[in-house]
Amino acid sequence: MTEQNNMAQSYLSWLRQFVGHQKIISTGAAAIIRDARGRFLLQKRSDVGLWGIPGGGQELGERIDDTLRREVREEVGLDVEPRRIINLYTSPRVEITFPNGDQIQPYVVRFECDIVGGALKKDGDEVLAIGWFAFDQLPPMTPLARQAVEDAARFRGEAFFDDDLVIASCGAAKQSPTRDVEIASAQTPRLAMTNYVRWLRQYVGHAKIILPGAAGIVRDAQGRALLQRRRDNGLWGFPGGLIELGESAADTIRREFRAEVGLQIEPRRLIGVYTSPEFDRGYPNGDQSQLFASFFECEVIGGELKMQAEEVLELGWFDLNADLPPMIPCCAAKARDARIFTGAAFWR
Repeated sequence: MTEQNNMAQSYLSWLRQFVGHQKIISTGAAAIIRDARGRFLLQKRSDVGLWGIPGGGQELGERIDDTLRREVREEVGLDVEPRRIINLYTSPRVEITFPNGDQIQPYVVRFECDIVGGALKKDGDEVLAIGWFAFDQLPPMTPLARQAVEDAARFRGEAFFDDDLVIASCGAAKQSPTRDVEIASAQTPRLAMTNYVRWLRQYVGHAKIILPGAAGIVRDAQGRALLQRRRDNGLWGFPGGLIELGESAADTIRREFRAEVGLQIEPRRLIGVYTSPEFDRGYPNGDQSQLFASFFECEVIGGELKMQAEEVLELGWFDLNADLPPMIPCCAAKARDARIFTGAAFWR
């Protein structure tokens, strides 16, 4: 259907030439930057006419922290290093339609960052103005940027994710005072698409695409982790799967645990996000993907352990401090992080 994106254009522009304005899940990163007085660095966006925080969409071949560094440098001229993850926002409660008609469901990591170089200057194409603002003097902002600033102000060491987020600044559907950008209501119900990947593949064929997903870890009374051996590659990993349009990462985990291993779970803490190209996957049919996986510590609240034979060969409880069976590379990284996790989310 199409040749692989050669990166002569942005990933999003490349994808839009096939799917048009239709809604897609857009992965990205944004930076929360403060000065010595605790003020937040904000930029007035040219696309919506509201203030936000520096950030943007992920490109093929990028880790999400590389996306962060590139976007901040391009938009405000600063070199930054991520210090900690403040929140992961994936919920369809806020879906955005831009002035040109493009629709997205955001899947965005927000980092608190340190300035390590550069000089503050605005990008004339995407940024109308930049400024430092105290928390009690914030200008009109995009709802998700406002949420990020509020989360940074109340942060206590563990990253927030969808189920923690208030979206208090969204209210009903909003209209920008200067641009025709629509932000869907937090109260508007959303129906999940049944197979987002299949829908994308009808347009792009086997070309590499960024696929967001989520997985979780549950432990038994002895502290052992539940793993499953996949039928498609014979390797072990954590229960999980790809996110569908209309659901959050937390919804994905709930659905996948119920379908794959018969358990009802609730995600409690974000362990990390995994976006490195070393976790890219190729499939027997020729499909290529770059994963954007979030990983959660979960609690079992119901159900009965039973495997889905269509996708799972076997289930087992494993001590993460002992030798583990052959694992999918991304899941091996998750297992290492789960061993040492104390509350601060990782990015790999």
